[in-house]
Amino acid sequence: MAGQGETLEAQAPPSRRGLWRLLAASPLPLLVPLWALWRDVYMLDAEGLQRVGGVKAIAEWALLSLASTALVASFWVADRSIRVLGYTLHALLLSVAFGVAGVLGVMHGFGGPAGNLGAPAWALVALSLVAAICVAGLLATAALIVEDVRAGEEAG
Repeated sequence: MAGQGETLEAQAPPSRRGLWRLLAASPLPLLVPLWALWRDVYMLDAEGLQRVGGVKAIAEWALLSLASTALVASFWVADRSIRVLGYTLHALLLSVAFGVAGVLGVMHGFGGPAGNLGAPAWALVALSLVAAICVAGLLATAALIVEDVRAGEEAG
């Protein structure tokens, strides 16, 4: 009996890192259009989306989108220290994205600063959905950090 107890304790629980990676990366396709709204490449108004940004806005949007993609790609790097740094920066990015989606949603829900910037209901629902997916991605990123730190302690 004692031998069986030792065997059960010695077995590590199965890793869910693959699932956590997918959940943490899930906001990425939504971040690209969110960054376009935030950097004023597009603007929401009562008519829907309107293209307004110039070259500078497009460059800022492209840089944010590439940085977001690079951080998600770091989840699959072999070096643990780079992965954990990527997780940490991704969590920060998701926090900003959650705030951006929330602020844009509330601002447009009340008509904007001048009261004439109301957005269609579908846009408000979409911004709420993006904010919720950012929270789910943030929680999955936290789980990835915990898994990697624990794996490092067990290996070390």
